[in-house]
Amino acid sequence: MAVSEISRCTYHVFLSFRGEDTRKSFTGHLYTALVHLGIQTFRDDEEIERGNNIKDEIEKAILHDSKISIVVFSKNYAASTWCLNELVMILEHKKSSKHIVLPVFYDVDPSQVKNQTGSYAEAFTQHEQNFKSETNMVQRWRNALKEVAAIGGMVLQDRHESQFIQDIVKEVQNKLHLISLYVPPYLVGIDSLVTQINQWLEQDGANKVGIATICGIGGIGKTTIAKVVYNQNIPRFEGYSFLADVRETSQDCNGLVRLQSQLLSDILKGKSHKIYNIDNGINKIKEVVCCRRVLLVLDDVDELEKIRKLMGTQIPFHLGSKIIITSRNRCLLNAHFISQMFDSEASTSCGGLSKLFEVKELASSESLQLFNWYAFGHNSVPESSMAYAKSLVKHCGGLPLALQVLGSSLSSKSVSSWKSALEKLEEIPDSKIQKILRISYDSLEDNHDKNLFLDIVCLFIGKDRDYTTTILDGCDFYTTIGIENLVGMSLLIINEKNKLMMHQMIRDMGREIIRQESCDIGKRSRLWHKNAFDVVREKIGSRTVKCLTLDLKGLLEDKAKRTNTTLHFPKNSKSQFLMANDVDMETQAFAKMKRLKLLQLDYVRLKGDFKDFPKRLRWLRWHGFCMQSFPVDFDINELVVLDMRNSKLKQVWKDTECLPNLKILNLNHSHSLLKTPSFSGLPSLEKLMLKDCINLVEVDQSIGELKMLTFLNLKDCTSLRKLPRTIGSLISLEELILSGCSRLDDVPRELHNMESLKVLNLDETAIYQSRLGLQWLLLKRSKGLGFSWASLPGSLVKLSLESCKLSNDVMPNDLCNLASLKSLNLSRNPIRYLPESLKYLTELDQLLLTSCTELQMIPKLPVLLDVFECNFIFGVNSSLLPRFFSSTRCVNIFGCEKLTEVEDLFKVEPIENFGAEEIRRLFNVDSINRNRLQLYSYLTDSIMLATPQVLQECGITSTFVVGSEVPIGFKHRTNEHRISFFLPTPSHPDEKIHRFSLCIVFSLASDQMLELLPGVHIFNETKRIMQRYRSSFIGIPQTNDNTMLWLIHWPVTDCQFEGGDLVSCMVVPMHLSIRKFGVTCESEHNIGYEYDFSHLSTGDEVSTRNIKIDLTKFLLSLESYGNVKVQLCSYIEESKVVASPQVLYDYGIITAFDPMPFDYYGHYFGNQAGKTEVSLSVPPNSSRKISCFLNSIIIFSAKNDNTNEFLPFLEIVNETKGTKWTYSKHFTGILGTKNTLYWFTCWDFRGGELEAGDHITLRVLSDLSVLEFGIDLVFDYELDDNPNSFKQLPWMSECFKYLLGAFIYILSKSQKDLYRLQSLVKS
Repeated sequence: MAVSEISRCTYHVFLSFRGEDTRKSFTGHLYTALVHLGIQTFRDDEEIERGNNIKDEIEKAILHDSKISIVVFSKNYAASTWCLNELVMILEHKKSSKHIVLPVFYDVDPSQVKNQTGSYAEAFTQHEQNFKSETNMVQRWRNALKEVAAIGGMVLQDRHESQFIQDIVKEVQNKLHLISLYVPPYLVGIDSLVTQINQWLEQDGANKVGIATICGIGGIGKTTIAKVVYNQNIPRFEGYSFLADVRETSQDCNGLVRLQSQLLSDILKGKSHKIYNIDNGINKIKEVVCCRRVLLVLDDVDELEKIRKLMGTQIPFHLGSKIIITSRNRCLLNAHFISQMFDSEASTSCGGLSKLFEVKELASSESLQLFNWYAFGHNSVPESSMAYAKSLVKHCGGLPLALQVLGSSLSSKSVSSWKSALEKLEEIPDSKIQKILRISYDSLEDNHDKNLFLDIVCLFIGKDRDYTTTILDGCDFYTTIGIENLVGMSLLIINEKNKLMMHQMIRDMGREIIRQESCDIGKRSRLWHKNAFDVVREKIGSRTVKCLTLDLKGLLEDKAKRTNTTLHFPKNSKSQFLMANDVDMETQAFAKMKRLKLLQLDYVRLKGDFKDFPKRLRWLRWHGFCMQSFPVDFDINELVVLDMRNSKLKQVWKDTECLPNLKILNLNHSHSLLKTPSFSGLPSLEKLMLKDCINLVEVDQSIGELKMLTFLNLKDCTSLRKLPRTIGSLISLEELILSGCSRLDDVPRELHNMESLKVLNLDETAIYQSRLGLQWLLLKRSKGLGFSWASLPGSLVKLSLESCKLSNDVMPNDLCNLASLKSLNLSRNPIRYLPESLKYLTELDQLLLTSCTELQMIPKLPVLLDVFECNFIFGVNSSLLPRFFSSTRCVNIFGCEKLTEVEDLFKVEPIENFGAEEIRRLFNVDSINRNRLQLYSYLTDSIMLATPQVLQECGITSTFVVGSEVPIGFKHRTNEHRISFFLPTPSHPDEKIHRFSLCIVFSLASDQMLELLPGVHIFNETKRIMQRYRSSFIGIPQTNDNTMLWLIHWPVTDCQFEGGDLVSCMVVPMHLSIRKFGVTCESEHNIGYEYDFSHLSTGDEVSTRNIKIDLTKFLLSLESYGNVKVQLCSYIEESKVVASPQVLYDYGIITAFDPMPFDYYGHYFGNQAGKTEVSLSVPPNSSRKISCFLNSIIIFSAKNDNTNEFLPFLEIVNETKGTKWTYSKHFTGILGTKNTLYWFTCWDFRGGELEAGDHITLRVLSDLSVLEFGIDLVFDYELDDNPNSFKQLPWMSECFKYLLGAFIYILSKSQKDLYRLQSLVKS
């Protein structure tokens, strides 16, 4: 059967099966295997459009749209009349056409099917009872089963399912004569990336040339993914070729000519062309690619020059052609190469379609699936092998090649063999895996990068990039460019914390390269752990050794774990570890290691002199150094980094030591150190760490000579009383940490000279404790001593004075000299108010006032301006809880128990300050119960016991009082949390609704009440105007049975609410038990009121662009507290982009608060609770509006406590146009059964992708339970071409507003949890 003949069919294969038996197991795997080979397969649950006649669709698929039917017979197949009718139809079609039938006997014998015995007999007994009047139909079913069983098909028998599926796929390929590449029958974790690449191939496919790289480390699955994409897309191109192993083949004699011949033969459908040389081949390739759309896949390309030699430059590709390259080098393609490779017309179009798709490691659950498939032939593990399987999977680190090799090698092996294999892998990596991985190492251009890689493998995985660069630059490496090359070759990763990370198997490959240098471990270039210990203990080192790392403490702990014994180390005494483990070695063991540059000797005790010790050391790390001073005969003149943490040094060296190259000196936790060394001989020192040197009493005067010093840490040096005045000479110092120096009461005025100082931390110092109120204060200051605000340098960006016992007596009136300050921490100080001078700190974006228990009032400050703006981002003319957290700025006031006012934000006053008439006007009541009650503040996380308090915030006034009945003055009443009513028709044209009065009778419904802010929403359903108010306070009833009144005075502006409008009021959250709810409205002639808090915003003042970017920046530093975790991706780029439509934002928030209802304001076109699919029709839109945004909110819940990651998929289908888009996101983090996860996305549709009248469906696929699922559509006017230019607000619909609110809530809650944790620690 010719390929062209097959291409006229919609499907190659029709799958007939009993869904309940095999849909999610065997048939599902078979379907996936067929599709991955490009075999278009019909499966009823995938292919039938909803709403169509199912019977007609299946009949059409069998009779007209497919060439072969695969009938999967399972135990309960005959119980389905649907399946039997389908079988009859298939066999009738076979008689009248060339339709092929392939029976597959999954868990039944062909004789059972033919003779209808066993479960088939039981099924027909039931059929004969049900269809007594239709005996002819039952007989047709019997005849069909006999006929199909006689055809002869494929039987599972004792084979593994994986092998069985592979055999079926081969049989289908043979029968269809398809030209496709082999891929393994069972693949996991690739669907999302395959979908993204397919979408890229389809993007402007007929008009533009495109080139893409699929990159990743060796064995990650690049070639497999490329084959799957190739198989699925070859029918769409006029010519296609897959050139495998370009790197290896091109190195053979005439290898490039063979590749050229294959490319021409593939494109020309087998026609052979004689190629005489490479140049001749290039000319012929240009001739054939210029006149047809081609798909070219160049597999395993290591350098661009090979592509140039293969196809030349200025290639005239036909429009719509696509080139896919697989490579370990993620930086392979560049703009210069693209301009050279393509002719001028193609290169212009190609620039925008050049893409990079990076293949990531499999998740742990996916890894286990793949491993099980190769080890057992199915996705389940025998209990006896489970522990070993998980250990082996963890060892593979999500690398598919390793999982396949190890799984296959252990198939059918005993448990003891598994145990032995695991032990061997920990010492000697698998050779097959290493051979593949080593290709990346061998592809490095020179020995420089290879040696750099091996040094990082041994010493610097997990270390800071800048720290590593400092060390290796001192070892004559060009580290910066070298690291870039390693990252480009997928051998190294720089994580978000700037740490050097590496895949475990890449690390093992590097260490295996070193291990193979020599059978004699003493002659290897680099030594670590057990080998290093043996070489030093046995004194067998040689000149070859350049790097040696030995952590004796870690080594002995690891040995204890292996032997299941426990080592008991004295608490807080790491240096005593050696005394408990008498392991002494001799300095003579290092005498022959003349080339040693990098040395780690943690907790090692050496005997002997150091005169023959290596003299070329650049990095020395010796934690737990047990001597009281450095040996005089220890030559360390070439050191770049000296790390002596946890040492027993009393003085570092006796005389001045000349170390001209030393850049980092780390003496942290050296508890015996009394005085710092002289710094006169350290002209290059950049970082000095003396943290937790608890007996340090003096810093040497020579510190002022360190003109290159940028970082000085003296944290927790509790014996230090003063600093030398020469410290003011540190002209390059950027960060000075003095926190925890509890006796430090002198900070020299010379700090003012430190023009580079940006960070100063003085937490818990004594700078004000010993002087307050003493007469000699002024005298002492006059001598130029003591702390003075005026002595602070104007360059400061961050200043922390937490727990310094600051009072208003010493707070300055003028802070103009700190104009650059961005962060100020005054937490845990007895200040009553903030000085007015703070308002001049216009750059301040963080003000921390945690546990300032005497603080009463905060004036209006620049730091609060963004907070004000953020309050009103939720909607037009909305009032919200005043937040102290914006996207970029925050004010932390947790624990400020006496705080009653923040100017222009909120104010709390006792009810006694208000007269009876004012109370009646505000709250529509004649009197108020003045019994004392508890009032909780969300802002300060504190509880006040007092008479009722009147809260004014954002123009709304409210109070909480003890009570159980709604007063008579409230016209509209209900016992529910929501009430709706029509506004009365005005009696006068000028009469306007000017306020609402609300009374809510509530009690406690949940212990989580204090974690959720109480809120009220007023929705004008007629005008579709929403107003929201979230109170920053809540009254606490004494018990769950007691009730309380929440009275709210809510002014509204003209025209928002008019007579005849339908209004709904609703109380949130549901954690409040609403007993009664009353609302009334008042109208007057045009009368203007002035409120204390008039700062309102219409929402259109706010720039969404700034909010979006700053949100991303802030969230990345948030991390997690407790079980609250936030994950965020900003504008989707690179491989995560959905080509069309574009995903503008993709946010996920994992938290513990319950879902808010989505339909209370009636905005969403589609919303379902507990459903996985929502449909809607696109409404008509103005002709000027050319863009449409589809926003989605999905709330998931974990099914069990073991859920720690999952990969949900979103699928959007335009049923009218027959187009489909898919998108996925990988979430990691602890969920737990009580937690929920919110996923928000915004899709930007353009160019007619969604039009009025189109029926669209959005589906979510996930293993997690879907609690809520909502979507809405927002049309927009013409936007900027720049996708990051968010200059308008229409796309910020309820989805994004809800997201921002949820984010701010979580940020507030996480900071509150951190405050509570710190409070517990400090108490």
